[in-house]
Amino acid sequence: MGISLRLFGLVLALWTLAQTPAAALELAARDAVSGAPVDAVLLYPHEGRTRQLRLTGRLEAVEPPARPVQAIARADGYRDLRLTLYPAASRMTLLLDPLHEPDALQRISARTLGDPSARWMQGWVRRAEDGSPVPGARIQFEGRLVRSDAEGHFEIELRPCGPGDLSRSRLRVSADGLGEQVFDGLLCTPGIQTRLIALDAKRAHAQESIGALDRPASALAGAGVDPSGPVFLPDRARTPLDLAVAPGLAPPPSIRVGFADAACTASCCTASCTHTCTFSLETYVRRGLNDEWISSWNQSSLRAGSIAYRSYGAWRVDHPIRPAFDICSSACCQVNAPNTVSSTDSAVARTPGMMLMRGGSGPISSEYSAENNGWDDPDDGRNCSNADLSCGNGFVGSPATGWPCLADAVAAGRGCFGHGRGMSQWGSFRWGDAPHAKFWPWIVDHYYNANGAGSGLRTAVMSSPVSLQNVQTQPAALVPGASFLIQVEATNAAGAAHDHLLIGASLYRSGVGYIDDSANDAPLALAPGSASISRSFDLPAGVAPGSYDLWVSLYLDVDEDGEISSADLSLALVTAPGAVQVGDGGLFEDGFEATP
Repeated sequence: MGISLRLFGLVLALWTLAQTPAAALELAARDAVSGAPVDAVLLYPHEGRTRQLRLTGRLEAVEPPARPVQAIARADGYRDLRLTLYPAASRMTLLLDPLHEPDALQRISARTLGDPSARWMQGWVRRAEDGSPVPGARIQFEGRLVRSDAEGHFEIELRPCGPGDLSRSRLRVSADGLGEQVFDGLLCTPGIQTRLIALDAKRAHAQESIGALDRPASALAGAGVDPSGPVFLPDRARTPLDLAVAPGLAPPPSIRVGFADAACTASCCTASCTHTCTFSLETYVRRGLNDEWISSWNQSSLRAGSIAYRSYGAWRVDHPIRPAFDICSSACCQVNAPNTVSSTDSAVARTPGMMLMRGGSGPISSEYSAENNGWDDPDDGRNCSNADLSCGNGFVGSPATGWPCLADAVAAGRGCFGHGRGMSQWGSFRWGDAPHAKFWPWIVDHYYNANGAGSGLRTAVMSSPVSLQNVQTQPAALVPGASFLIQVEATNAAGAAHDHLLIGASLYRSGVGYIDDSANDAPLALAPGSASISRSFDLPAGVAPGSYDLWVSLYLDVDEDGEISSADLSLALVTAPGAVQVGDGGLFEDGFEATP
């Protein structure tokens, strides 16, 4: 009888739970760059049809789905945001990427064109609750005071950073009735800084510390950072690449990030995050790279950092830290703040969709820390959290946690500052700068794959979001010296355009070898999605008759010289066996026999 009563009680409890309405889900939509409210529609399947929810910049309650569903947020002038809608989230803001850069940012970009020393801070001041502009807000920075305009926008032209200028400044933003926010520790950084500031009377006098890698100015000075220096690219002749790239790994289209406010500006550690912000993975990387790397570092370091940052975020999408969000926005997880810098924006734009993977799996947890040398300097006052320093001075790693020792010449004499796993951030800076002059793919491969000789967890390779298929040639039958057209379908699974590709092609026949046509290797910009691309190919006059395989490839122009070279990275390759037939001259190019 007792067992029957317990079963009855369990059935009653389950029935009661089934009758209890699900907690309301509150949703809002805003511009991922300016924070402005967006009138959007959220589409997802529901009971055999498509449900449409109208969204604005203010959180509004909607009926949540009973189970996770695939959804699309759509608005005029914005890219579609694809996401998984989970019942677990209670408050969520969707940040949509605008199709075009805001006019204000375009105007400042035009002013700074060709001037590497130019410095601007621009951004928007908005109300946290609904994204509406705050006109007349006071913005104080580096001795300048400006006020936001009717759209909440502000801009400040700043003095250039001098050589070795490592000064830090305080940013104050305030408005009547909305309190003040203070941001400490902003480094003197060339280029354009873009900031979104959300004011809320409940967060009056809020203060944030913006410390680059949590390193004191003395440590920066020791590294010889020159924020005013030009973008540095290595000498391609000194750093040839021969790296394996795993093809066809599509990154997640979006990521859910835990914040403490509806404007997605107040960072939080895992347990204190009260809000979910969902935005594209590429926007996530743009918002975060300058918070985890120093934006005045060389482009090789920043581009290497973008691979690590993206891969770690993508891994968290597959391994959410909480039911309501994938990752938090503070240093407890990976810092992600509503500010960007033109130098890190440029770095992210060079590597869209590229991540790290191991053994054919999805993206890996690409860990990194500030200084991974296997020696703790007792006099530097910095926190070495690596419990396994068995690798010793001049080596990085943490064998106890699966990261084997790796000889790292640039680490020697540098006190450990971090956990020793994955990439050394300061190491990436030193490898990318003179006198070492390594390209970013080399730096990534060095720390995550021991330059092709890795073991344990140091066995990751970079992935490519680009693929090729369905090769066609016209005409297929040719005579020596003729030309033909190659058409192929290309797919870019990244959430942003790959604007720096080169399309190459070769013919191959056993006994003859490879025949290249570098003169027709063409630059290519590939938007997200699938598209037909083409290039021409000129046969040499002395090519031997026979059947040839066709190889078509897409390279990332790593050294930015507009030509395919050993410094560039092959992202996609497709072959078409016997696609080209070369005659002996007895055929015209149209395939008809010649008249005697």
